Amino acid sequence: MLQTFGMKVKTPDLRISSYDDVAAEYYDLRRHPTCANFSQLSSAFLVPRILGHELRGANILEVGAGRSTVAPIMQERGLPMPRLTLLDQSSQMLAHSQEWERKGARLLVGNAWRTELPAASFELVVAALGDPYNCVIFWHEVARLLEWGGVCLFTTPAPEWATRFRRPDSQSHAEFVIADGTTVLVPSNIPSLDQQIRMITDSGLHVIEVGCLSGEQLSGVHSPKLLVDKTTKQLPIVRGFVARRI
Repeated sequence: MLQTFGMKVKTPDLRISSYDDVAAEYYDLRRHPTCANFSQLSSAFLVPRILGHELRGANILEVGAGRSTVAPIMQERGLPMPRLTLLDQSSQMLAHSQEWERKGARLLVGNAWRTELPAASFELVVAALGDPYNCVIFWHEVARLLEWGGVCLFTTPAPEWATRFRRPDSQSHAEFVIADGTTVLVPSNIPSLDQQIRMITDSGLHVIEVGCLSGEQLSGVHSPKLLVDKTTKQLPIVRGFVARRI
């Protein structure tokens, strides 16, 4: 413990951790408004494109699912939940989607880089805020899993935001201060736009759309960590990608 002006301050534990450590409070708007803002922007990109996809009869995989983006859409449209697979490396993050397992979705604890799922078995792969596993190996796995003509919808925090907010020595990790005051780091790879597109295309996928979402698209409370002001409100905070296997 550090002693500061007579108060005990918990020393930050800057270990590289997993999302198990933040899962219980990840969706707590009060504790983590930045996560809520990112999720809102991610959904603004993903939801209309999921709705625009012909989902009936399609096998769908949601990677890093946590609290599923896809399942509520399928329920609303009366689509068969057993066609949806929700995968997350953190069992505790995946627990946020337990209600969908009871309705027929398949929940799997597994690695986004090596899912061990059959090749060419999904028409749609969805990854909301996929920066924890955003690397060359992941994109080759997406290409392997997609049917010919299949589509991947992917969102990630934008490098324009990350390079402004993160310290130079912490560009590859996201920082969380959890309820007990401990600071933990989790993996977060946010390459430049050119590097991101190259990773996708080198895997054999074709990028057919790139979208940018800024502070102007946010409603409700803006987290101060987004650094949104008059001069930055139009800068990208989240980017979305649509990639097709052709």
